[in-house]
Amino acid sequence: MRPGLAPWVAFASVVIVACSPPAPATLEFVDQSPAQPRLGEITTLRFRAVDSRGEPQAGTQVSFSLESPVPGVELSPEQGTTNATDGIVSVQVIARGGRVASVVVVATAGGDGEVKTAVSPVVSFAGTNSSSRQLTFQCGSFSGPGSGLHHAIGAWDETRALIAGVKVTCIAHVGDRNGDGITGAQVSFLTEAGTIGPSAVSLTDVVGNAEVLYKSSFPLPEDVAPENFTWEPTNDDTHTGEYIAPLWMHPFLWEENPIAAFGTPARPYEVRPEPRRNDPIRPGKINNPRDNLVSIVAITSGEEAFDDNNNNGTWDQGEPFVDLTEPFVDNNDNGTWDPHERYVDANGDGKWNGKNKQFDASTLIWAQERILWTGWPHGLDDPQVFRQLRPPPDQVPTTFIVEHFGSQTVQFLVSDPWFNRIAQNANDDGCIGGASGPVKVAPTITGIALTYPSFKFEVYSVEDVHEQPSDGEAPPESVPPVPWEVSPTCYYTAALQEGHKVGIVGPTVRGVVK
Repeated sequence: MRPGLAPWVAFASVVIVACSPPAPATLEFVDQSPAQPRLGEITTLRFRAVDSRGEPQAGTQVSFSLESPVPGVELSPEQGTTNATDGIVSVQVIARGGRVASVVVVATAGGDGEVKTAVSPVVSFAGTNSSSRQLTFQCGSFSGPGSGLHHAIGAWDETRALIAGVKVTCIAHVGDRNGDGITGAQVSFLTEAGTIGPSAVSLTDVVGNAEVLYKSSFPLPEDVAPENFTWEPTNDDTHTGEYIAPLWMHPFLWEENPIAAFGTPARPYEVRPEPRRNDPIRPGKINNPRDNLVSIVAITSGEEAFDDNNNNGTWDQGEPFVDLTEPFVDNNDNGTWDPHERYVDANGDGKWNGKNKQFDASTLIWAQERILWTGWPHGLDDPQVFRQLRPPPDQVPTTFIVEHFGSQTVQFLVSDPWFNRIAQNANDDGCIGGASGPVKVAPTITGIALTYPSFKFEVYSVEDVHEQPSDGEAPPESVPPVPWEVSPTCYYTAALQEGHKVGIVGPTVRGVVK
């Protein structure tokens, strides 16, 4: 070594040591972006070093580690240096596995024998693709946004003429295989009848809901021939396995003439014939419930549902999956595409394709919703769509007695011209008024209809107008009993939004009150 070199080396070493920053007074977590990361996304965590004066500390080396190892989760870089301006250092977290993962990142900085640590909040990674198992599509908002159960709208008048513009909101919910809602997913809609607006495309909100407005208009629902309901619909390479009618229509209780057959033993396990009758207004027309059953589909991109039996987050050979056909609008409810029906050509080959017998991690997934268009009966329909149950129509009026301060229950059946329950979408829907004599009509069952069987079992109460006195003498019984007559009007609301009310006059009932 040349003379004088060693002292310079020693001096340089001292300078380097002196410039190494001490441990920060505080090491703190700053933020995370994005706030709700998904599997495969890069998530950035930021930490800040602060010196004893409360100022950002620059040049501090910070190491990063996971609080506990999580398969498929990586940190990059594993060490960084804080910025000169704000004392911040960043680390990226990547969850490459196919399973939901949650991690906690620990940042460590040391110097002068001191060690400071900061711990991030739990970083949770949700799934990636939309899953067909989680795609839900229903119309109406029964118990809050995104909930269905409004299955019918009043779209026909008594002459079978269209009432255009009757509206209902339909909501598709898009989620991943773990049940997390997916934000910003594009959902498209197709319908058999009516229109979807203002656009047939909608984006999901922060909880994964995509909303669209449906309304009655041309084209009309397809007029279909009566069929049979079975619990074992065809489910093969070209059939979806859907029931011919949704269960909220009670197809397992169908009878060819449900009004006349009321009271006979139910046979839900047998193949059930769809209700049907000749239309008394339109020559050659056979009315049946599915004439007004409208198919609507919601479509988005995602993966077919599968059973992740080994819990590795991906589909493996041999694991069961739900094979989907290309999306289509099932106008005639037979569970497969027919040449006149609309469809989406997912693979661009110019034709509709059934199930391809392979798991698709990226395809078009879809769900079907069906709603009823209902009307109200014309006078010519009355003999077939009304039936008086209590009192029986042949009962002598003087034997149907309302006791002093008492009441009697009246029951009858009513359906629309196609053997469907009339759309009932308001909490106050029910029978009121129409009393003659010392009685009043009180509704017994009111509210929104949750299911739509072949008829409405309607009930109301006929009550003595005299009231029990709180004090003093009660009015005496009438001697002889006083005749009364009621023909109540039963109101049914066509839709939740600006829906008109349909008034149906019930069968006339007579009796006496004491």
